Amino acid sequence: MPEPVPDNLTRSGGAKAWWMWIIATSFLLFLFNLQTGYNIINISMAKDLSLTVTQVSVVASVYTAVFGLCQILSGPVLDRFGVRYVIPCALLTVTLGALVLTHAQSFVTLLIAQVIMAIGAIFGFVGAGFVGGEWFGSTKFGFMFGLVQAAAAFGAFFGGNLINELLESYNWREILRGFTCAGLFLTVIAFLFLRDRKQFSAGSLSVSTGLIKELITVIGVRQIWLSTLIGSVLFGGLLSLAVVWASKVIQSYGMEPARANRASLVIWLGCGLGAGVMDLLSRSLKSRKLVLLVNATVFALALILLLYFPCDFYIASLLSLIIGFTSAAHMLAFTMAAEMVPCSLEGTSAAITNSGLYLVSTLMITLPGYLLPHTEHLTLSGFQSALMPIWVITVASIVLCLFFLQDTFEKQSPPVPT
Repeated sequence: MPEPVPDNLTRSGGAKAWWMWIIATSFLLFLFNLQTGYNIINISMAKDLSLTVTQVSVVASVYTAVFGLCQILSGPVLDRFGVRYVIPCALLTVTLGALVLTHAQSFVTLLIAQVIMAIGAIFGFVGAGFVGGEWFGSTKFGFMFGLVQAAAAFGAFFGGNLINELLESYNWREILRGFTCAGLFLTVIAFLFLRDRKQFSAGSLSVSTGLIKELITVIGVRQIWLSTLIGSVLFGGLLSLAVVWASKVIQSYGMEPARANRASLVIWLGCGLGAGVMDLLSRSLKSRKLVLLVNATVFALALILLLYFPCDFYIASLLSLIIGFTSAAHMLAFTMAAEMVPCSLEGTSAAITNSGLYLVSTLMITLPGYLLPHTEHLTLSGFQSALMPIWVITVASIVLCLFFLQDTFEKQSPPVPT
């Protein structure tokens, strides 16, 4: 006969749950601001280290590539070990990477720093989502995951604007030094206070076959590949534009860099607004698929307008807001994946989905850098040609998922057939 579940494990929510969520989400805020900060400081960094535009995009894409490849392991690790020690160690690893980045003197050192940060960062987003599911219950998994993304996006928007202002008075190394100090502080807080709701027994530490079995089980759900595809295109477009390309496109209108940075940062504001409502919107419309595809369509239209209709600061900011809001629908890919597997594999499904998101993001960040004409002065027409593949990939994914992706809203029990 199974032992009764302790009362403290049957209840969810409460002040302690929110405190755990705040600690885990602060880790994600730290990561997103490091990522957003790169979008702002890479011009100064490139000048000091004599980097080309292609090298700037490669540095950003190495982070996403390593992150995407390693991300797949984070879910099974969290499902078996919890967050008690995993997240503090991950925080410390990212902080070490930020320290290396602060003292970088060459392109190779930048790449090493990005690899170190990416290895620690794999537990950021999935870890915050895992804490939400663990402390608030599986029924609130999608909503809490959306709230995590909203907090991260809002944090990136306000933090990015702060970095943009600080860059006028401080150099990029001093800004990164501040990130390093913040990372050390968060690491101490996480070691002292972060806890799991349940004890992880010795049996759950046997990972020799368990991790592989869980990964194979989730990867075998073919519909997860489709939901991850449309989610990854939206997330890849978000990162590609918010981290590297949007500010450069807007600058090609003739706008000064600081003002263009502010307009492009509105992408994060839109993402924060969208991430907080996508789960609720899909529940109101009783469809995950419909909300995903409609937002992907509007995203594609907004991208075309940004590329082919040069505008002033306010219109550029509005388009950035729309791009960010619609791209936030990628959060439904996590919800759909979780609804396709048992509750015990939610962390693994989130990790596999996030891995796909970042691997596609690597392509969408790097490809424009290689397609840009290698001239000293980049024009809007050059960006139009270089970023067109993002639009093409988005439209192709919409068509594919329109015909083959199954909605999971009415199929939460039993799981969607493979």
